[in-house]
Amino acid sequence: MRPTLTAAFLSLALAIAGPAVLAQDEGNGEPAVQMPADGDTSDLTVSDRLSLVGLLVGDGYYDRALTVLSDIDPSAEDLDRVRFYTLRGLARLNRDDPAGARDDFRDSITAGQDKPVIYVYLGQAHFRLQEYADTLDAIDKAGSAAAKYPSLYILRAESHWKLDQPVGAFRALEAGLARYPDNHQFLRRQVFYMMELGTYQSAAELGRRYLGEIEGGPEDYLAIAVALHRGGESDEALSFLEYAQLRFPENTKITQALAQVYFDTGRGKAAADVYEKAAAVHPELTHEAAEFHRRAGQLFRALNLNARVRDPKEKMRQRVAILVELERYEQVAGAQASLNRVGLLEDQNIRYALAYSLFKAGKFDAAEAHLSRLTKGDLVRQATQLRQYMQECRSDPWLCA
Repeated sequence: MRPTLTAAFLSLALAIAGPAVLAQDEGNGEPAVQMPADGDTSDLTVSDRLSLVGLLVGDGYYDRALTVLSDIDPSAEDLDRVRFYTLRGLARLNRDDPAGARDDFRDSITAGQDKPVIYVYLGQAHFRLQEYADTLDAIDKAGSAAAKYPSLYILRAESHWKLDQPVGAFRALEAGLARYPDNHQFLRRQVFYMMELGTYQSAAELGRRYLGEIEGGPEDYLAIAVALHRGGESDEALSFLEYAQLRFPENTKITQALAQVYFDTGRGKAAADVYEKAAAVHPELTHEAAEFHRRAGQLFRALNLNARVRDPKEKMRQRVAILVELERYEQVAGAQASLNRVGLLEDQNIRYALAYSLFKAGKFDAAEAHLSRLTKGDLVRQATQLRQYMQECRSDPWLCA
């Protein structure tokens, strides 16, 4: 979350910085001070430059405002330092310079800025700098000015959360909800906080309430479905995800979550079917679709889908796994050159699968050549056992017939 200067905030900010709308010349209705065509403001008085900066900040021309401000000497005796530092702080805050903005707002306060809303902006600068304790201190000093803006309750809650103060975070959200009952962001954030705390039942209950009040986006359905699933209410999680998939058919994250919940609840075929349908529209999901079919035991369907996987390395890796499960060892053994070409023999698990397939195909010497290159502890142990089998087969071939 990164708070920005809303229109309401900006109008208040300009008010505390001094007049932003310039006086009009009589007769022609033009502003008394305008930005020179060549950008040279050296002929303008310091006061006129600050008025010009007020206009530029008000219109969102922050870079130009900073350029004009750079021509003003902060040590000049006749400088209105309150306006200068406030305006420069606002421009810097909007140009992603929170450190500079923080220092300017502090200097504005030191120079005599007594409007409480200055602390609203100081709080935003502190938050962007991850100075959460200072953020809370600034919001406290803003007093009633902070209470006027829903986003500042969120800012307070998030600062407490980052400081590992969940009680303070929830209190801030409850206070915001009490003052702005129609703002659903407070309820939504409570759901996410509860999920982070691992209180999935409470998160799911609050999530139902949230979705009952507002048509949430895909991320809302996902979060609440995860809470339900982890809280042991997988069937209801599926209901959320199935509805969400109808509403957001292009959202692949919902598809993936729906398939995962199906799989976790023992419905592997349903999970694979969900992925396969999505892969028809989103080819990048073909690998996952084949994998879910493999896990569901639908090996021939997995093999067919694997043929459509675009990444050659992932395609070959998955193909080896499927062929081994199908006990097509001769095909795996015959793929040695292809495995080497795509660099998969650097993966020791693949090398062991190849060695095992060569063993099953009766090619013991070729299998040994790959076993001897294994260094991973668990694979070395399996290689030792496989060597014993090969020795038994050499001594008594009928055992391996």
